Amino acid sequence: MKPFDVWNEKKKHIDSEQKRLGIKERDVVFIRMGINVGYEQNGKGEEFLRPVVVMKVFNKTLFLGIPLTSQERDGDFFMDISFVSKSESISSTAILVQIKSFDTKRIKYKKGVVPKDIFAQLQETTAKRLTLCCQREPRRESTELLYKNKDNKASFIHESSIIDKSVNIGKDTKIWHFSHILSGSKIGENCSFGQNCVVGPNVNVGNGVKVQNNVSIYEGVEIEDDVFLGPSMVFTNVINPRAFIVRRDEFKKTLLKKGCSIGANATIICGVTIGKYAMIGSGAVVNSDVKPYALMVGVPAKQIGWVSKAGNTLKFDAKGIATCKHDGSRYKEENKNLKEII
Repeated sequence: MKPFDVWNEKKKHIDSEQKRLGIKERDVVFIRMGINVGYEQNGKGEEFLRPVVVMKVFNKTLFLGIPLTSQERDGDFFMDISFVSKSESISSTAILVQIKSFDTKRIKYKKGVVPKDIFAQLQETTAKRLTLCCQREPRRESTELLYKNKDNKASFIHESSIIDKSVNIGKDTKIWHFSHILSGSKIGENCSFGQNCVVGPNVNVGNGVKVQNNVSIYEGVEIEDDVFLGPSMVFTNVINPRAFIVRRDEFKKTLLKKGCSIGANATIICGVTIGKYAMIGSGAVVNSDVKPYALMVGVPAKQIGWVSKAGNTLKFDAKGIATCKHDGSRYKEENKNLKEII
């Protein structure tokens, strides 16, 4: 148990003292640091003393100081320094993270002074470390325009996302937290990318595409307008990957045609084409081309019906006509393909 009671009695005596030593920046003084909580620095001996370097004097009663220790410490918030005492150079370590203000009543005696060049380095390092701790950019709202492409059209990019060089992002596209758009990629207008998405390199994404959280769109994948990619769906770009074999020259093209939707956790094996307005069910594994408007489910994915542009399952009447309840559009099947009746 730390001797808190002993220190509390000592502290009462210190507080009643009237004597104060005059100090200036760079001074190293032994102060009655006392006994503190947890890993905060404590003083030693009957007087509970610890050396402190004076960083700034506010007035006769208050100064800003950094505690010193004779022990070697590693880390961003420790700095090796030396000070001069009676012509002798003494090595020490400044504990930057425990910088604080002290009352001059705590000072027992002066020990030495830090050379000007070392003190300047200590000031600079302390300022950098404290800025690193305390710096926080203002919250950016979704209406703030953070990115402008080469045509000076604005989009929203969350501050936590990374946009490489040679990327073009269309007007009114939003890219949310922790995403990364790699070089050579082109993203159209009015797109939305959720949290933790990766695009590229060299990937083309059309207009109006919505990508949910945790989706990676690799090189070799091309996405046309109005495509929906559900959360955590997966693309591949190599048929037979090995960690120890580089197969970048074997990337296969995967094409997602206009308006198709890929459900959550579905997997698209590379080299296939997903037809326009097709619907891939959640968890399906697609390993072959998909017809336009086809409804695909299962592992491997198989067609179980047709959907309209609006994504509704189609039911055919006696005349072989299906009508979408969303917009009244009509469809018929010809030669095992679906066509919209205009």
